Amino acid sequence: MWLLFTLISTLMWAFVNVLDSLIVRNYEKNPFVLMWCQSFFSLLVLAVLPLWIDLSFSSWVPFLMLFGVAAFLGDLWFFKILRHIDVSVTNAAWAIHSLLASVAGFLIFQESWTLLQTGGAMMILAGILLLSFLHHSEGIGRTLGFLVSLAFLYLPYYIMKKAAIDANVGIANVFFWMLLGRELLAFSVPWFVPSVRRSAVKVLRSGWSFSLFNGVVILCFLLGELFGAYAYETGTISLVSIVSDIQPFIVMGLAWLFVRLLPARAPRELLTMQSVRVKLISFSIVFGGLALLAFG
Repeated sequence: MWLLFTLISTLMWAFVNVLDSLIVRNYEKNPFVLMWCQSFFSLLVLAVLPLWIDLSFSSWVPFLMLFGVAAFLGDLWFFKILRHIDVSVTNAAWAIHSLLASVAGFLIFQESWTLLQTGGAMMILAGILLLSFLHHSEGIGRTLGFLVSLAFLYLPYYIMKKAAIDANVGIANVFFWMLLGRELLAFSVPWFVPSVRRSAVKVLRSGWSFSLFNGVVILCFLLGELFGAYAYETGTISLVSIVSDIQPFIVMGLAWLFVRLLPARAPRELLTMQSVRVKLISFSIVFGGLALLAFG
């Protein structure tokens, strides 16, 4: 069952990426406004979640909520990047993040590092450099800067998550408190920044479709987290990680589907023959590198 759970989780995360790109391109570009609107749906779910999961308040909770802010900063930057590069290209940041997480595991958690993982790291870097060199609407340096900075911004969040899980805090508690910290901050910002609040009210009044897309994003996010947890519970970390790495290919497929079915509401994604060829080659190299990183 782990394979089915992983595929569902990966599909949900791909939908999150594509829908976020669609929202940024067609509705609202201010990251603070987008985070505020999506926090409505997240906080509603978090309000009723304690009815189904067993929560505990430990000394880890303040740190989990604090490091949830790192994810908030990463999300803000992600929305910013979606204004400039294709949604599938942003997925290269998750490959860089996997590489950074492996290095952090070696340096902080005394995990092993093998020659095979070194080869995987080199393949990841080669694939990302190829993607940036051959597919650079914003320039090579700027594209690389976007991807590397995004990967770094999310790193503290995942390091804290790893440390808490290793300390037997419990996956449900880690997920709840970190998400609560992020969403409370996202919800609070507009109340202290009038310009953001005015923009948020304006876009909410623009029509029901904006709220619908944001609600679907949060639903896909929660399903991605849920089935991801089931996948790690029933399968090995390495196998789940490898299957999850097909996400960039799914993102490209979903983007193509939106372009065909909803051309007026399509996400940002260049789908010329040359662009698709470059992405497929680059993502395949990165996928091979991630496989070596996971099995190393």
